[in-house]
Amino acid sequence: MIRSSFLRPLATSILGIALMLPASFFLLTMLTRIFFGAKAMYYYIAPSFLQSPMHLFAFHKAQCIIGSLVLAVLFNILTIFRLDIQRGSHGPEVSVTYKKHWLNTAIAMQGILLLLILIVYTIIQHIRY
Repeated sequence: MIRSSFLRPLATSILGIALMLPASFFLLTMLTRIFFGAKAMYYYIAPSFLQSPMHLFAFHKAQCIIGSLVLAVLFNILTIFRLDIQRGSHGPEVSVTYKKHWLNTAIAMQGILLLLILIVYTIIQHIRY
């Protein structure tokens, strides 16, 4: 019991950190472009955000970055909140429980912030071009 209640939050935390690496790397290259003028790595990643048309099943770097970030947030939020379907007097009832896992909460919040930054960046780039 103790082992399973400890391993699941830890595993989703490690998975969340690993899934946030592409977005963090992109934002790091964007910051080096802004502050230091380094263009090579930025232009290697950034044009994928400017590709048009965005086909639904086309695979490029932007979908990998945003998709992995969404998965990181989703896995960590599902670890924090737990939905239980129970048999009630008038049919099935859904109960939501909240478990206090600080690392999962921090990763989910950081992932949401990174996702908002990437959405704003994408909107600005599409308006610009």
